[in-house]
Amino acid sequence: MDTLRRLVLASLLVSAVVATPARAVEYRLEVANLRESALYPYAKTAELSDGASGPGLDRLEASLDQGAMPHAVLLHDRTLRWSSETVARAYGTVRVLAEIKPAGEGKRWDEVRWEGQPGERSVWMVLPSGSGRPQQLHRILLKGEGPMRQFMPFVPVRGSLSAVVKYPLNFLWFHQERGQIWDRYVSGSLDLGQGLGAVVGENVNQFFPDEVYLIVRHAAQPTTYKAVLFWREPGVNFEAPQSPGNPIPR
Repeated sequence: MDTLRRLVLASLLVSAVVATPARAVEYRLEVANLRESALYPYAKTAELSDGASGPGLDRLEASLDQGAMPHAVLLHDRTLRWSSETVARAYGTVRVLAEIKPAGEGKRWDEVRWEGQPGERSVWMVLPSGSGRPQQLHRILLKGEGPMRQFMPFVPVRGSLSAVVKYPLNFLWFHQERGQIWDRYVSGSLDLGQGLGAVVGENVNQFFPDEVYLIVRHAAQPTTYKAVLFWREPGVNFEAPQSPGNPIPR
């Protein structure tokens, strides 16, 4: 009988563990869209290298936190949005519906908070509300589970890895509709080592801005993720930097 009781007790304990849902964790994403000129009063030359961090970038972050960034460099026609079901499925992420609070009244960040499960990923979109200028996403600051770091969008090739990657926007749309952009292309090129990465859709129509997809890997503890997007006018002959080789992995 003692053996039977032990078996019944063990079975009940296993059932209780299985039935207990995983604890949800609160996350926050803050996004600011600025003219490219806003970066250079803060960033030193060394902080403009890909993946660099430093005190200048920390001061820029603090300026946004404190609402001190001048209004003249803020762009209000780039909107932070949650993803559609199609986009979430294409990137292999959970779809999160949460209130997004836009910048304003002294705030410099668009902000969204949500609860999720550690280890999952979510995707958030920064989309233009029209044919606003400037149109080209030139640099990005990302802060996940580490310091604020600066990146330029790179067109990936096989074997390359970056926290910010860039594809033609029509290419992204084509493969997102077919649900294959993450598995076939982005997963092998996007570095989520700090918990936050960006996929930039380069708009070949220079009258309309690029689009940005922010990929968040949910940390084990509550985390605030930050992205600062710097925009500029596209040069006539400007090409995105890329690693040697073919611009799009096949």
